[in-house]
Amino acid sequence: MRLHVAAFIVALGGIAAAPAHADLVVYDDALQNGFGDWSWGGGSNFANPSPVHGGSASIALTGNNYNAISLTKAGAGFTSAAFPNLRLWVHGGSSSNQALTLTLENTAPAAEASVALNTYISGGGPTAGTWKQVTVPLASAFPTLAQFDRINIMSNAGGSQPTVYFDDIVLTSATLDPIFANGFEGSAPPAGNGLAHEQNVAVAGMLSDRFTWRDSLARPRVAVLAQNNGAAGPGGARGGALREFRYQTPANATRVAQVSTYGNGGYAGFGYVVSHSAWLGNVCTGDDSPLGGFIAGQFQRVFTGRHHAIFRFTQNYPRNCRQSGAPQSVPLPVTIDWVFATGRDNPLWAVTFDMSSLPANYLNDDSRAPYGELEFDGDGSKNVSGVAWGDLWKFTTTSAPVTLNSSWTWNQPNTVPYVKEWITDTDATMGLVQTQTLVQHDAGGGRNPWWHDMTQFWNKTSANGAAGDGYLMPWQGEWPYQAIAWSIGSATPTNNTRLTWGTQFGFLGQSSYASNTNAADDGPMRSGYPRQSYSVYVVLGAHSTSPIEAQRSEIEVAQALTLTASVGSVAANGPAGVNRPDTMSYSPAGFDPVYGALTFGAAGNALDANVAVGSGTLRHPLIVVRGYTASGYPTLKLNGQTLVMDQDWFPSLRAGSNELWITLNRDLSGASNRLVMTP
Repeated sequence: MRLHVAAFIVALGGIAAAPAHADLVVYDDALQNGFGDWSWGGGSNFANPSPVHGGSASIALTGNNYNAISLTKAGAGFTSAAFPNLRLWVHGGSSSNQALTLTLENTAPAAEASVALNTYISGGGPTAGTWKQVTVPLASAFPTLAQFDRINIMSNAGGSQPTVYFDDIVLTSATLDPIFANGFEGSAPPAGNGLAHEQNVAVAGMLSDRFTWRDSLARPRVAVLAQNNGAAGPGGARGGALREFRYQTPANATRVAQVSTYGNGGYAGFGYVVSHSAWLGNVCTGDDSPLGGFIAGQFQRVFTGRHHAIFRFTQNYPRNCRQSGAPQSVPLPVTIDWVFATGRDNPLWAVTFDMSSLPANYLNDDSRAPYGELEFDGDGSKNVSGVAWGDLWKFTTTSAPVTLNSSWTWNQPNTVPYVKEWITDTDATMGLVQTQTLVQHDAGGGRNPWWHDMTQFWNKTSANGAAGDGYLMPWQGEWPYQAIAWSIGSATPTNNTRLTWGTQFGFLGQSSYASNTNAADDGPMRSGYPRQSYSVYVVLGAHSTSPIEAQRSEIEVAQALTLTASVGSVAANGPAGVNRPDTMSYSPAGFDPVYGALTFGAAGNALDANVAVGSGTLRHPLIVVRGYTASGYPTLKLNGQTLVMDQDWFPSLRAGSNELWITLNRDLSGASNRLVMTP
């Protein structure tokens, strides 16, 4: 692996953190922002492990003679003008329609007012086995209360009531969320919790498309994709990549991950193509590994729905080296899809390399796409604290910051390929997670049995000895995923946040190449011709919340799914990649790894299906129903309960493809998760 040296180096400057999110979190896994527990009557548990709407804990209240949970920040003086809504989630547990009263109090001067909380719950009350979002407009619900500092939810019964659960309690602010303060959604979040797609906006000096959606915690996220068919932007960048990403931190601040202006691929952003040739040193007519973010192409708005979007980049990526013959440059057609979905945190990035116009074995290349750099902690000045990856084993550095003499472990078994970096000081991480296991689709490089074969360090740690040329870390040239390799020294850390994928030489172009799926010197052999496709999730978040691990767990859970249908069908196959004419069989049946979706076929626009989760929890799954031809949205039930559109499930009609896309705003576990869709 060779180092790209940019022709431009600018002075490093920090980017100030965005102002704090204006909403006030009352409860999220625990009481937040100075709220205390003033509950009365017993029966409350503020660290209930299940069910939870998000995170790791919820509040449980077992009703007994007007007992209550009480959330108090004495002397706060909250008003409905500053905080117009109380938003929370409620779950009926094993029962439904528990009677609940919401009371707001003020301690000094003393005042209080009450309403029936069930009035604001869809269906008239909590529902068994179901989370429901509740929004209480405080000005109309409590018109005579000047201010408050105490929120009580009381079991409104003289006797006992079954346990009810509450989670993600927030006072929503009248102050505009800074994510939406740019006016591109009409100065407000998208209607119906939907996805907003703004076209042709200028961001960081480049014409772009901007996507805003609500994630699994109903918090806004924003991704900006620079168009790739126009004039060159700052530093010569040509677009075709992610140049800005926004999300909410656990401290409710807006983090803005922006394009870097330094390092290996500064200015180009993240998500473009880079490929290296094993023929370097043979016959080349130019760089064997040009940066795709500096090469023009085309873009297409494939699909923009109520809650889902697909944005496509295409490009002829030049391959400049060959084994023998006259030097020449040949185009390698590349298609990249970005997929965004309400209710889900991480965009999906999918690629197809089409070599069908070239002879077999003309190329002997790897792929390191998606490739690039973002200041993923919103700062840019902090050194990278750690790097980790997974092939057949999980590698992680165990001393910070990362240098070539960092200690490490590489001794835990792994199934789903991934790579990540993190910065501890700012609690930030960025990573990539494949939608398939390593056995299902090869990933990771660094396998050269005639040089520094990294497989000899599988199931070992740095305590077993140095893996590099006189330093502890594995030799930089054969990291399975390049990441920050070549940016660090034996005692020198880096703030260059380059992140890459990785594959073996021959992955692109060879009819048979040595894959990375076991420790044998030559294989097993796989085909890299005439096309290669794969998909990864692009994950940004707080390092403390382990978002890369959560995404990896989702793919592991997907491997043990059993999908069935009594009305309609389970999809057995589909396109082998984005923009491909050929098909692949799904394994397990119904799971489409191209878009990471549970995939069914409708019968008369109806579906009666079950999702059996073999182990773990499937969180907020993306579901695609093919053969859906109706012009309107159907009714959807989960385990007999009618779901509320734009709240319990987020649908989009993809009319041109006769598909209905759904994000289910639920977590699924166990053998019985029956979905019934009726026109």
